[in-house]
Amino acid sequence: MTTMAHGHPEPGLVERAIRLSYAQMMLGAVFGASTGGMFLIGFAMQLGANDVLLGLLSSVPPFFAVFQFLPAYLIERGWSRKTLTVWSGFITPLCWFGIATIPFLAARLDALGRIGVLIGVIVLVTISAQVAGNARGSWIGELIPESRRGRFFGNCTLFGGIVGAVFAIAEGRFLDFIQSRGLVAFTALFFFGALFGLAATALHLPQPDCMLPRRETRPHFFSVVRDILKNRPLCMLAIAHAVLAMSSIAGPFFSAYCLRDLGMSYFGLGCVNAVSTAAVLIASPLAGRLVDRYGSRPIMILGLLLMAPTGLAWIFIPPGRADLAYHIMPFTSFIGGVGGGAIGVAFTTLVYRLTVTETRAVQFATYGVFVTLAGAPMPFIGGWLVHGLQGAGFSVDLRLTFYVWIVFVALSAWIAKFVREPGSMSTRKLVFCCFPQWINGLFGSSPAVPPSDVPGGDDGTRND
Repeated sequence: MTTMAHGHPEPGLVERAIRLSYAQMMLGAVFGASTGGMFLIGFAMQLGANDVLLGLLSSVPPFFAVFQFLPAYLIERGWSRKTLTVWSGFITPLCWFGIATIPFLAARLDALGRIGVLIGVIVLVTISAQVAGNARGSWIGELIPESRRGRFFGNCTLFGGIVGAVFAIAEGRFLDFIQSRGLVAFTALFFFGALFGLAATALHLPQPDCMLPRRETRPHFFSVVRDILKNRPLCMLAIAHAVLAMSSIAGPFFSAYCLRDLGMSYFGLGCVNAVSTAAVLIASPLAGRLVDRYGSRPIMILGLLLMAPTGLAWIFIPPGRADLAYHIMPFTSFIGGVGGGAIGVAFTTLVYRLTVTETRAVQFATYGVFVTLAGAPMPFIGGWLVHGLQGAGFSVDLRLTFYVWIVFVALSAWIAKFVREPGSMSTRKLVFCCFPQWINGLFGSSPAVPPSDVPGGDDGTRND
């Protein structure tokens, strides 16, 4: 393993790490496409999960996000972030080999028992992912120079998204073709994906480690947490992100509604999802460049405002009308994907800007646990809400959770207005000055709105 002293590695090592990270994103995208999203939900429904159990499957594992504090504590005590990333990273794909064997146990367990086993293994996946994610996130802070992070995260999304979309469509067709084999079809899919997960983790090994600066005394763990609470911009960002996480009330039910209630095929849903992915691919690199130039905050707000209204389209897609879904969802998926791509890059980049190197692992853990726990119970609440109202005689379906999703996304955009990012441009000025200048510049005409006529500062502090 290559270990570097504190500070950025040599430019050649940085470039190699960036290339390896892009390769990791592509391999990890195959892993994610093969094991998550619609395939995990479809697998759970095949195991006998109803709406409440689907919500439980999505709600229980996130509570174990508190394990982010473990790597944060170890890193503050001098442990290698690379070592933590590698060892915990290998656990996740190995767990999916275990999930792939559940179909062979299905006949011996009832539906609750099968879902219980699945939740138990997903909990282990969550714990290992939290450890690896926290350590890797802190490690990236020294590997990638600040001036390149926006483009780096945008390109990661681009390369990973292309591969993920292609494999999701191909694997959807594969699953439709062999679904007569029942649960065993998922075994082949999960086993295939886990192999790519192992390969993605192995690419951490050639990347240089970056050690934290040696200090005679390190701050007490809880004193760092108290300092985080005094970081008002980071706290406001965490609140906005937590409210967005609460939109997971609809998380597992998009796939469930499409596959079960609309009657869409895995291939059809994969194609619709690919439209969203394509939009993310288009938006993320552009968002990365806009973030580097104008700041994260205005891009984050614009992305949220763009994504929120897309949930209204579900009003026009009642159960059993897969034909309407194929006509409407590609348009809303594209718009939502553009917003989602901007949001992802903006949130990630701003978290790095508002944290400091020496205690970044603890700050990441605190931030991540708060955001994750805020969203953790929401899928269960969503499933319980729909199930309870249906039991009480109300004519509702899973789309109710989609409408609540709109509220949380819009509320997150409003809260994001209060996030302070020094050096960022106001959202109003970006929309009414910079964008028109750029568009008019494409056609060789003068800007429609002079900069002096647009109120709002360049520090993201007012007039949004």
